[in-house]
Amino acid sequence: MDFQKIKEELIKTDPQIFLTTVLENEQDEDSTIIFSQTLEAQFEETIQYLASDETISLADLSRWQEHDFLVVAQTIDGDYIAGTNEQTLVIPVSLYKTDIEVYDLFLSDFFIAYFNNNLTSSILPKND
Repeated sequence: MDFQKIKEELIKTDPQIFLTTVLENEQDEDSTIIFSQTLEAQFEETIQYLASDETISLADLSRWQEHDFLVVAQTIDGDYIAGTNEQTLVIPVSLYKTDIEVYDLFLSDFFIAYFNNNLTSSILPKND
């Protein structure tokens, strides 16, 4: 997927517009990252199922959503990739708050950096 082209198509930095634009493009069948409109609901269910003091709460999610937070993708390992208008968050499947990786990049810039191997992450699969 050409994230540089997607970035150029975006009229503003909005996670929902980003996801819609990505889904209009053909996804690579062998990709380690899957984009979907249904991940937000699954993410909320997982928050409720794994609820503890150490994991993301529905209150955290609500606070993030005030900044247009949206889960846009999931890795083949089950980790989540979400974004706001200004940041990208890589959230482990465990939902442990202390393990969340935050990047000060909008989603399109984050994926450009990731697929160009210009990003360090202990959660995301290596991009070979």
